Amino acid sequence: MKKWLSFLLASLLLFSSACALEITDEDFDYWYETMTYLVDNIGTRECGTPGEKVALEYMRQCFEELGYTAADGTLLESSCQSPWSQDESISLIAVKPALNPDANIITVCAHYDSAAPEDIPAPGARDNASGAAAMMLMCRLMSQYEAFENTELRFIAFSAEESGHQGSIAYCESLTEGEKQRSLAAFNIDILVADVWEDDRAFSLDTMGLRTPDGYVTGSLDAPAFNRAALAMLAGMDETGMYPADEEEVTWCGPRHKGQSDHESYHLAGIDSVNVCFRGTTESGGRWPEFMHTPSDTMGDFDLDRSRWALDALYTALDGLASDCAYGDAFIP
Repeated sequence: MKKWLSFLLASLLLFSSACALEITDEDFDYWYETMTYLVDNIGTRECGTPGEKVALEYMRQCFEELGYTAADGTLLESSCQSPWSQDESISLIAVKPALNPDANIITVCAHYDSAAPEDIPAPGARDNASGAAAMMLMCRLMSQYEAFENTELRFIAFSAEESGHQGSIAYCESLTEGEKQRSLAAFNIDILVADVWEDDRAFSLDTMGLRTPDGYVTGSLDAPAFNRAALAMLAGMDETGMYPADEEEVTWCGPRHKGQSDHESYHLAGIDSVNVCFRGTTESGGRWPEFMHTPSDTMGDFDLDRSRWALDALYTALDGLASDCAYGDAFIP
């Protein structure tokens, strides 16, 4: 009996350790190089500017290199009117179909446009080349999988986030009621780097609402939404062990009731969503990075270890939820 129990325990520990996923050095380099290209080679990507169009084509090229094409229907477009020009701003949607046509939908998204207040160039390294590159890395990782039976994956490069979330609003409004009902969770990535000198910067899970048996409800500051996307992130963080629970409010915060990114658009559509980001601790008011929306938002002295931990947790959460729609239930408060 003791031998059997020892074997069972060892098997459970082996299974537990196998649940946590780690990106490789090659994958991490892919994330960093994608971010760097958006910042150093393209630069300001404000809606209606040539930089936005160049960035769009770069993101399209990245998706196509991973096997998504308009020809086979796996690379789609969603458009909205650019606020400062006659041109449309284009968002790209890469779809990894499931075997089951009525499968759940999980979305990973990030905006690739940047802000340029008062026409001052802002390359947008933190906001949001870091997030756009992370979304593309998740697409790269999950594209290596065989199709899930009951999970369709969508990877979206949004534009027009910096002009009132217009890109994500237009996309969410275009979803059919069936697509909304099938949408299990949306992981929005916005600012996935922290500067090494920022002691009050925390890895954060921002939510605004969640689905319940009685319908979709809005969270609050006193009762933030532990929705499906946030629960999966908590499970992924726990599996990797890089953001331990006893260090909450120091290295990570969440879920917290905060908006100000494209996860708001999913919230308005009644879809569980989380904004995965680095922003200030609760004590500091959850402030955004100092250099955001300024010419100084260039490639800097980032705490790359923390970004890598965040990517590992996101990858683990995405894989876990795609495999099991109840992933994260252990963290329901």
